[in-house]
Amino acid sequence: MKIALFIPCLVNQMMPDVAIATLTLLEKLGHEVIFPAGQTCCGQPMTNSGCFDEAKNTTLKLLNAFKGVDCDAIVCPAASCLVAAKENFHEFDGSQEAQEVISKLYELTEFLHDIAPIKAFARPVAAKISMQMSCHGIRMLNLATPTEQMGKQRFNKVEAVLGHIAGLEIVYPARIDECCGFGGTFAVDEGAVSAKMGKDKAQAHAATGAKYVVGFDPSCLLHLDGMIRRQKLPIETRHIAQIINDAL
Repeated sequence: MKIALFIPCLVNQMMPDVAIATLTLLEKLGHEVIFPAGQTCCGQPMTNSGCFDEAKNTTLKLLNAFKGVDCDAIVCPAASCLVAAKENFHEFDGSQEAQEVISKLYELTEFLHDIAPIKAFARPVAAKISMQMSCHGIRMLNLATPTEQMGKQRFNKVEAVLGHIAGLEIVYPARIDECCGFGGTFAVDEGAVSAKMGKDKAQAHAATGAKYVVGFDPSCLLHLDGMIRRQKLPIETRHIAQIINDAL
């Protein structure tokens, strides 16, 4: 498949290794990957703060970077940024061109589960990982059934993708999908509450005895990484793209 890579500003500026791992794994899987020029912020910080005019200007600039691009899918390794882009594109541009872009948008895990499943992994990854089930991914992209949802029909696309990697032990922290406390601008507006939530979540991950906290949302991993380092906890953060790339 021909894939246009959507790399949000947070990944580009603060976690470039995640972008590199995403590109590398997609190419290992035989996909043709392009990177459309002109990409910028998804507009989430502005919409979270009620600055809709500023969000519109930024969002439309990002949308224009993907309009008319010849590709089968647009793949992003950041769940919250992808959700924000989808919602903002729909809100600020009702054109057919915009709808065509929206219809091609996929979060990385979603793409590898629903659209182009990995047939086989080449290498084992001998590690115990504690999964960070971030809010946007499970509650807005349906990557897994949230714990508050009733019923017996439950699913977890993240574990379905990673579960085929030999040697990988997947565990979960207490209160599996409780928010890590980052919440976009919540971490700025409610710093003390955000920090306490982050500390609790980091401790819960460390208590599993896992080597890594693994997630699909870089913003949550960035928040947890700070809490882990400040508390000197014996665990590190890794993005799902980095784990998958190691196994290919």
